[in-house]
Amino acid sequence: MPSTTLVFRRFIRACSGLLLAAVFSPAFAGYWTGVSRSLPVSPLGNTVALSCHNCYGASNAATTTQVSMALNRGLDLVEFDLTLHADGQVYVEHSDSESAVGTFASALANTALQQSDRMLFLEIKEGYSTAAASDTLMLGVLRAIRDWGYATAGRPVMLRAFMDGNNRHQHLVRAQALLAQSEFASIRDHVRFHALIESDIRNRMRTAKSLGFQGVELEYRMASLFGAIDQAKLLGLGVGVYTTPASLGELYLSALREDVDFITSDYDRGATPLATSARALITEATSLVHMNTLTQTAYPLTYKRTGPTNYAVAQSGTTPTLEVLSVTSDEDRVGGSMVFAGAQSVTTWQADNDINGGFLVSAVVNFDDLTSGATAAILAKSDAGGFALEQAGTLLRFGVYVNGGYQYATVPLSSLNGTDSYFIVGAYDGDGAVRLWVNNVERTPSVSVTGGVGLNTSPIVIGADPQGATDRRYFFKGKVQQVMVQRWRNH
Repeated sequence: MPSTTLVFRRFIRACSGLLLAAVFSPAFAGYWTGVSRSLPVSPLGNTVALSCHNCYGASNAATTTQVSMALNRGLDLVEFDLTLHADGQVYVEHSDSESAVGTFASALANTALQQSDRMLFLEIKEGYSTAAASDTLMLGVLRAIRDWGYATAGRPVMLRAFMDGNNRHQHLVRAQALLAQSEFASIRDHVRFHALIESDIRNRMRTAKSLGFQGVELEYRMASLFGAIDQAKLLGLGVGVYTTPASLGELYLSALREDVDFITSDYDRGATPLATSARALITEATSLVHMNTLTQTAYPLTYKRTGPTNYAVAQSGTTPTLEVLSVTSDEDRVGGSMVFAGAQSVTTWQADNDINGGFLVSAVVNFDDLTSGATAAILAKSDAGGFALEQAGTLLRFGVYVNGGYQYATVPLSSLNGTDSYFIVGAYDGDGAVRLWVNNVERTPSVSVTGGVGLNTSPIVIGADPQGATDRRYFFKGKVQQVMVQRWRNH
């Protein structure tokens, strides 16, 4: 490479690193700083608030029942959807039906909710037409929040709306203007604004920032999810996902707990509480490895094991190079990523599952080779035991070593591309199928098996397959930004 080109590339990388450092804000450091409620904290130190999705019913009594469930099960955010009826009142419902449903004022008058430390998570469902019509709606919302004693120091209220063709986020802009009025002096510092974004995501995220919003919410199955999550963080916005499902909901909560600020979920909403609450899933001491290179622009890299302590990875002749993408790049990823060119790897530590259990693993990956058919390990501890997340022939697969052999969940590599980044999750809990998700959509599981994953003495390795402590094979080609490994059990 000509020396001038090399110097230029180093200059661009250095500037990218400075840009990353410059844009961090207190919101990135901790979105929930200053909140009075004791929110669930992951084993590695990330605070995650849990939202009760559609926490209401078709009547005031039904809404009270749903809120009681949220309080009893330790959820942090109570989500009400709000519309304006022709009578000028604000109602709690999913769409503007103009039928007899519970009022917003009645929902807020719930003594148990008032006296709790739970925060309101309010979504404006009404389409935006004019500023005058919006002001009627938002004055009703803000006055009810104020009059019933919400939006206080340590207990913010989140006002939320889709940023879409219906311009519902403009209701939030009107609310910002209304809060400047003297009648709202007591609550104006305790109201936050979130945009829910499903299209033109990168531009709309920048718009949300420029409008003075504090957070964004993303559909949990979107393409290049972590690129959007990380862009939000670099912009200083709180970021979360919606709406993770009830079925296998424990997996989504556990897989995302280290990388987002809030999760809206349908998990544990049945009449009988589940054995493991959503809160317990966030705090459960299952972590083995977590690395996210978003803010890592130079060696030594760091990763976490079972707690918040950072462990260093020194640069060597066999470690990957680093790529740093600006927050303005609109690539599938932003920030730092490890670049594996077919001969590099990162070794973490020798960490095993519980003897009768399995593993939950994830990786954020951009592929450089989808057609060679070569076996290539993305994340592995697969030395006659453990697990492997890898390419093999025409498949991406996640396998675990059970009862003397590997069992795999699979997805065709032909369904992937080299442009997007993929959030890949594999799981086996010791009893049942081995499962694989790509962008939070489940693919083809294995047959059902029973038994703990076999133990070995090889470390968990990124970018290659371990053969003992130091030997490596099956090298990966592509970029990896995040990896996670947890012990996993039947919940």
